[in-house]
This record gives sequence, structure tokens and C-alpha cells, in this order.
Amino acid sequence: MDDLLVDLINAYGVSGNEDEIRNLIKNYLKRNNHKLYEDSSGNIIVKKGSGENKMMICSHMDSIGFIVNHIDENGIIKMDNIGTFKKEDVSHSFIRFENGTLGKISSCGSDIFVDIGLNNKEEVSMKVKEGDTASLVGPYLVAGNNNIISPLLHNKIGCYILLKLIEKFESENIQVYFVFSSKGEIGGIGARAAAYNIKPDYTIIVGTEKAASTDQLEQNINIGEGPILRIMDKSLIMHEDIKNMLEKASLKAQIKLQYSISSGKSEGGLLHKEISGIRTGEVDVPCRYKYSTSEMISVCDVQDTIKLLTELI
Repeated sequence: MDDLLVDLINAYGVSGNEDEIRNLIKNYLKRNNHKLYEDSSGNIIVKKGSGENKMMICSHMDSIGFIVNHIDENGIIKMDNIGTFKKEDVSHSFIRFENGTLGKISSCGSDIFVDIGLNNKEEVSMKVKEGDTASLVGPYLVAGNNNIISPLLHNKIGCYILLKLIEKFESENIQVYFVFSSKGEIGGIGARAAAYNIKPDYTIIVGTEKAASTDQLEQNINIGEGPILRIMDKSLIMHEDIKNMLEKASLKAQIKLQYSISSGKSEGGLLHKEISGIRTGEVDVPCRYKYSTSEMISVCDVQDTIKLLTELI
């Protein structure tokens, strides 16, 4: 597995506590001599190229997580979720608090309870306080036909793709703003602020979309069969101009596309309404078991997404 992706996966980045992954991305860009700036919302932005038209390519750097709301006398920690996900998908998972303390989700019905292996509130309170946040944690490995299994691939894989696009950037005919946005899992706050300030002509969100798995056989999206154009979700219909641009780019790059009509929402659904309206679309990497500790993606799909967006630029 690529060391850069491993570093991104390991970097703590629960929404609202994104300093570790933000600093990792900043240091990587600086080491590779890319100029960047950080705005007041905590977004990292890299501007490349020139020309009249502006394109914003955006991926949020934060992840879903948990926040402590109560510690019982017997040492069991009650937590709420940060971001939107199905609690049953994280049942019995391991989590890591920002200070490194490890725990296990012991129950996940209407409430989330976590056990860190201590026996009373006094002992637990020396490690964890109310208001502390935690992230999913687990092994990462390569399986099958070069598929990656890991927690937090959404949306670390989007950040990885943006970093690779920056390395490959050569065009001088368009201004491209690569945005690693903050607080994507809790309302796309950073992406909206970036769009308002940049005022792009086109915006493309890079993320993941649920693929067919053993418990979701009704999905018509498969890993290993190419990047996805999210044609529509509950908050956005992809702008026809962007759809046409991406389809032309896929033909030139000889990349197979998949198409999705999603039951979810996206950052694009929020930021396309900024200013007087922004032409917006989303390109996704297929992901099995999304928002679990065993998310699965295909390396080939990641590579093809990079090729697609490089051709588009």
C-alpha cells in the first residue's frame, strides 16, 4: 500500500479536530515545493495554472467519529456520533481517542457505549473526558485483486487523489484550485466557504460511493469497474456541462465510467448554491462497506480517477 495513503489513514481527523491530518497534508505539499494557503475555515488550498476560467476540485479531509457525552460509574463511556452513519455498521469496532487511548464499542443500539478496559468512572476520567472525540481504528491490508481494506478510506482517498493530481498538474490554460476542505461530515462548512471566496466557474467534488457488497447486493456499482459519476443525489443533480466534460475526458483517457443515482447527500449539494450558483458535479471511487472499519476500494479505480481528472484538467 502507498505510504502516503497509510499516513493519511493513520492521521487523526474527526470533524472539528482536524489539526493532525491538516498538518500532514501541509507538510507533504511543502516538502514537494507546492505553494499553499490556509483560509479562516481551516481549508488547505493549492492554486495552479492561469487563465480566465476557474475550476475548484474539492475533497474534505475530515472523518466521521464519536464524542463523549457521559461516563457511567462503572466506567462505560456513552458517546454520540459525529457525522451521519448507521450505528450498526460500526458495532463492536475499535476506536482511538485523540490522546491515543483505545477502546471498543461494546453496544450500539440507540446509544453508543465504549469500553476502554477500566472499571470505574474515576479511572476512566484520568484517560477520557466528556467532550473528547474518537475515531474508528483498525488494520489496513491489500486483498483480492489489489483491493485495499481499511477504516477511514472515506474520505482519505479523496485527499490522496488530490495530492496526486497536484503532482501531475501541467496545464496553464485554466486556474485550478485544489481544496482540502474542513468539516465535510458535518455540513460541508469548509467547502462552502472556499467556494464563496474562490468563485469558481466549475466545481468537482471527489469522494466515494457505496458499492455492491454482501449486504447491499441491490447496488449496481462495483469496485474495480471504474470511477463513478454521481448523476443525482438528494441534494444535487450534476450540471450537464460537467457531465459532458467528464465523459469526453473518459473517452480520451480510455476509462470506463459508472453512473450513480444516490440516496445520500453530498458537499456539492450545499456549495452549488453559493454566490449566484456554481456548476457542480461529483466523481466518486466505489467503496464497499462505507463508514465501517473495513471499507474496501480498488487501487485500479483510484488510478483511473486520477487519470480521468488529469485528462479533464
